[in-house]
Amino acid sequence: MELTPEQKRQKVGLEIKDLLLGAAFPLMLQMILSACIVLFIDYTNELPLKAVILAIGEILLIVAYVIFGRQNGITAVRRGLQSQKKRNANSDDIKAYYKTGEYALYKGFLIGFISCIPFIIFQFIGVFVHNKIYTFVLRYAFGWAVYPFVLIGEISDWVNFVAIIFPVCIHAAAYYWGAWKERKNQQKVAEAQEIKAKHRK
Repeated sequence: MELTPEQKRQKVGLEIKDLLLGAAFPLMLQMILSACIVLFIDYTNELPLKAVILAIGEILLIVAYVIFGRQNGITAVRRGLQSQKKRNANSDDIKAYYKTGEYALYKGFLIGFISCIPFIIFQFIGVFVHNKIYTFVLRYAFGWAVYPFVLIGEISDWVNFVAIIFPVCIHAAAYYWGAWKERKNQQKVAEAQEIKAKHRK
């Protein structure tokens, strides 16, 4: 059934809201971990120790994105199954009707990208604004992206944008993995229910 322009706007609004909710926790965690990275790195002047602290922080960030990405994938598959049941029952649930929040691989990339938008904005401004206060804020809030290049040495600020590739791709991969695992689990449940039904007969 063809959606009206108003329905399309409503669908897009609901999808954006769902994507923002999926990106909220990864964003908060990356800022918390960034603050910790800066806090510990600034306590030492030894480069090897700085590198170790940074590596630990980056590993924790990767683990967090894997956890949240996997959960987002699982949730999307479950929501898709629930929405399908509602559509089959002719439910008037608007989210089920618009298929809001259901699994699609591009959403795995998009959620990861949305979680990096604050960094992209700050870094873009940081390319043109060079003062100690702004640099401190950028490093304190987004140390996960900035500090690897700071430790390497003098590099163009534009290079920092490369850092977003990692959380985006990690979240997308974990999102796909979570969805795949959930589909397998759902398949096992369906098979078990089918065997039970046969035995009852």
